Amino acid sequence: MPEDYRKVVLAAYENKKLDGSLSPNLSAPTPGDLREECLIVYRERQHNPNDLEILRQFFGPKDQEKGYFYVIENSRAQKFKQMPKILKGKVTNPGIKFIELLAWLIDFQPRTSISYYNSFDKQFDKEKREITNIIDVKINETQNGTVDLNREGEKNHENEVMSIDQGANEHGDLVEIEKKESSGSTNIKVIEQSRNKEKIITENPPKTEYIPRFSTSSVTISCIILLFIGSSSFVAWENSPTTVRMPNSDEKCMYWDEDHYEPINCERTIANATIIPLNLKVLKKQQKITLPDTLTSYSLGKVWYKGFVKDHEFFTDSGTYPLDTQRVLKPLSSLILTKYTSNYRHLFTRLAWFLCAAFFVGLCGYGVSKLEKEVKSKDKLQENDIKEKLSASETNEVMNGAELKVVKV
Repeated sequence: MPEDYRKVVLAAYENKKLDGSLSPNLSAPTPGDLREECLIVYRERQHNPNDLEILRQFFGPKDQEKGYFYVIENSRAQKFKQMPKILKGKVTNPGIKFIELLAWLIDFQPRTSISYYNSFDKQFDKEKREITNIIDVKINETQNGTVDLNREGEKNHENEVMSIDQGANEHGDLVEIEKKESSGSTNIKVIEQSRNKEKIITENPPKTEYIPRFSTSSVTISCIILLFIGSSSFVAWENSPTTVRMPNSDEKCMYWDEDHYEPINCERTIANATIIPLNLKVLKKQQKITLPDTLTSYSLGKVWYKGFVKDHEFFTDSGTYPLDTQRVLKPLSSLILTKYTSNYRHLFTRLAWFLCAAFFVGLCGYGVSKLEKEVKSKDKLQENDIKEKLSASETNEVMNGAELKVVKV
């Protein structure tokens, strides 16, 4: 890649200053010296379109009658004020018009900056064409050599085995020619081998690294979300009421099914179940409370219980005891609530379950965070070095031919 035009022009100025070939007006210039030097150069030098473009860029349009000499002569010294600072290196990124003017004053070639960069493009195209021509010549020589070997093999039917080892050239190419006796015609096999790429890659094996498959933050957030969804789902399921099926037109009776009434046809019989006439109010409202510890003081007046024998059962509506219709349910009292239920016990039980679930989810999250994946990586310098070697290897293979092994039978 060509050097920056600004740096090249300033370097040329410094070189001229060191070897004494610089005009006195440019050695330690003031704005007035620069204007005077512009007038001198304009008078003494023939101008091409590029020079006129430089002057137009710096001084503006020329006077149609008197030309640029009149424009330069009448320009203010203030216009050149920035140039001495640039020449002393006090401006890090000077404007291109100042650099173009300096190139014109010291007769730097090629100028302008566009011509400078275009010259490198032309040189590159020229070198590219030369390389292409060399490659074509090499390919033609290789093809011609192969044809000659084929013709020679068809003429010779001698019983000999000849192996020629010419050694490795600077690119590792090897040519072997073997001749063997055969009753048939002579066959020549040309085998192209390219080992340079494999050698380069083998010398620079990629590094294997292991990185976590999931980030710690992702695992933590996932565990929290999973625990929240699981806990919410459990609470919603636990507090969901039992769905009661409404009776069909032919179902005029009902029976107690563990924790609620179920409608049934009066003609049917259920083992160990008492069938009673259908009561829609009782069917809908009366259900057994399976978790008595969930009851609180707010349940007073809304819950009824079976108060005989040792086991106390609680129901959502008043009426007869479903398993013994001769007995009547009693309304819940504070004494019964305190003696036979404990809401704190229920809360502590659920807290223990929650902690166990959190521990299990955390354990799973820890295991997931330890999962790793294999990553093959290379250092940037090493990768660039491999690319350069491969590029050089491919160019050499085209220029010098691939490794040939010619077997003559």
